[in-house]
Amino acid sequence: MIEAYKPIHLPCGGVAYFEVESGISYRCEMCMAVVGSVGMPSYCRDEYRKTEMLDILAGKQKGYTF
Repeated sequence: MIEAYKPIHLPCGGVAYFEVESGISYRCEMCMAVVGSVGMPSYCRDEYRKTEMLDILAGKQKGYTF
């Protein structure tokens, strides 16, 4: 599998898959929003920020893209 097409496991529990049609974005299978877009639910964005802060405090870096 091409690295760009691997699914992204999001902190909110959703899994985002690469949209071949657009060629540039990942869409969450749970909420159908484009990852990192304005239409992304606030719950998902809050979970990302919480995970990001915990990683910073623990001295770890995650590979989330939004």
